[in-house]
Amino acid sequence: MTHVIKISGYELDQPSALQSLVDIVTGLTGQVVLIHGGGSILPRALQQMHNRQTVPEVAAMALRGGINPQLVAALVERGIQAIGLSGIDLELMYIPLRATEPIVRFEVLKYLLDQAWLPVVAPLALDLAAKRGIVLNADRAAQMIASGLGADELTFLVNTPGVFSGGKRVSGISARQSDRYIKQGVIDATYTSVVQAAAEAAPYVRTVRITNIGNLFSGAETVVVA
Repeated sequence: MTHVIKISGYELDQPSALQSLVDIVTGLTGQVVLIHGGGSILPRALQQMHNRQTVPEVAAMALRGGINPQLVAALVERGIQAIGLSGIDLELMYIPLRATEPIVRFEVLKYLLDQAWLPVVAPLALDLAAKRGIVLNADRAAQMIASGLGADELTFLVNTPGVFSGGKRVSGISARQSDRYIKQGVIDATYTSVVQAAAEAAPYVRTVRITNIGNLFSGAETVVVA
């Protein structure tokens, strides 16, 4: 069984959340891929820079040098063979010449998973035209990875137990409904990115869900179906 888990870096800013995530991963059976965002480290790093031309470099350093090693270290401490990398490494995620959409080299991830390693992926891609790394939307990166792997489960961990509308949790949503709900403002705008990514993954992944760390196994979630 293949699990792909995307977690916001802001969630990992909390030590208790990091420990809870490690506990969850330790209890899973099968193959696991983690994708994370930059958390508060990324905006702080960008605010401190003075030359806008260094945005890609600063972002890359914040993602690779902040959340990624912290998460890998916590997993390794528990005996999990985690390996930290970004989409730049081994051209895992890259944007070809004269193209705008990134491509994922799934054979790289499959090789790592076959070694019983757990990839911890920072959402960076190699722009072959610009010859530098660029920051990807982490939800989008998770969707591409899970879809390409044909994962059994894709879980988006946010700070609420699912997607909410008018103060009530939405238990399920279809990919077709998601676009309409977003345009009509039916669901909170803060969920736009994760719902769009979940909807795009739904046709290729058996189970796609949105929840928080504390309710991962409680059933308090939003399930997104094709």
